Order: sequence, then C-alpha cells, then structure tokens
Amino acid sequence: EVVARLLGEQALAARVRHPGVVEIRGVGRTGDGLPYLVMEHLVGETLGAIVDRGPVPQAQAIAVCAQAAAALAALHAGGVIHCDVKHDNVFVCGGGAPVKVIDFGVSRLVAEPARPDAAIAGTPWYLAPEQWRGEATPASDVYALGCMLYELTTGHPPFDGGLPELMAAHLERRPARPSWLCRLPAALERLILCALAKAPADRPTMAQVAAQLAALVAPAAVAAPLRAAG
Repeated sequence: EVVARLLGEQALAARVRHPGVVEIRGVGRTGDGLPYLVMEHLVGETLGAIVDRGPVPQAQAIAVCAQAAAALAALHAGGVIHCDVKHDNVFVCGGGAPVKVIDFGVSRLVAEPARPDAAIAGTPWYLAPEQWRGEATPASDVYALGCMLYELTTGHPPFDGGLPELMAAHLERRPARPSWLCRLPAALERLILCALAKAPADRPTMAQVAAQLAALVAPAAVAAPLRAAG
C-alpha cells in the first residue's frame, strides 16, 4: 500500500500545473525493484523547520499561508485533496521563489469514494473532524490550513494532548479565540475561526481563503526572506 501511494503521487500532482505545487517529473522502479520519484530540486527549507527555530513574524506568516492557500486552491480545482496540510508540507524556497506545497503521499481525488475500512491519514494536530471519520473533503484542507494559521499567530495549535484528547477536541470543542492569546487583525481572526468550523459546509472554500489572505498581505512581507524571529 505504501509503494502504491508513492507511485501514485505523480498521477495526483500531474493533474495540476501551478507554481506553488511541487513538480513530480518522473516515477519508476530501479533494476532491483526499488520504487522512486523524480521531483524538481527545491532550495530552501520547510516552514516546519523555520518554526522549530522560533516564532515567525505575523506579516510573513500571512504571506506564506496566502501562497500555500493559492496552491491548494489549484489542487482542489484539479480534483485533488491534499489531506495532510501542515508546516512540514509547505516548502519555503529561497531567492523570492514561490512557496511550494509538497508531499502527496496521503492525497486523494475528490471523486474517490471513501472506503469504510480506510485508515485515518494525516497529522492529528491538523485533522478536520470529518477526517477522523475517514471522510476527507476539500474543506478538510481548509480546516488544516486554519490550524496552521492559528499556530503561526498564537504560538500554539488549536488543540493539544494525546491522540484520544486530540480526536475529542477536534470533533467536539471550540478553540480559544486567537485574540485571547495574541494581537492580530480582526479579519484574520474571523478567517481562522471560520476555517475551523466543525461542519465542512460552514468553512470557506480554499479559493476564498486565498483571496482573503492575499488582501491581508503586507507588500513588505512578500519581499522579505522568511526566518524565525527568535
């Protein structure tokens, strides 16, 4: 199953041509049967690696997430759900190159029917309520991006704890308002909380998220290299 997912990444990524989606240029097996992917070479580091060194300035966090949302919106338009949106799957390229969404190992097609025996795929801190039930939709990526934005702005994920606590919280609890933990624009807080709505139908589309984040981006944040503040 793992090998099938690896070899299937090219088919999923190939459905979309967007500067913010990593390009997978080939797939195959070596002479002794080892499966491989050939991807474009990226220079930079993941957003996760940057966050591990310290908090990211809010203006730049908004700029990076706006680019990631635009790439994810293109994936959704191409019929692909990423299913594992998180800091480690957003690659920040150097030299002013666009942010890239990477890793389609657990991605699926929008039209792909859910299997009743399907394992829960994704990262627990960012899993939408419906994903805990094995029912990923494009709105699940919106929820995950909302979790990312929440963590980038406040310094904490919306929910924390062990696996049972995380599942219960994502399914049943409302997160604390970000403005209780930090200062941020009211429009950004509204967007985060809407993205974290329990019902998928109550969340904005990824295209709407991308447009709203783009409206909040400060021009100086686009030009500045992204690095942790600490």
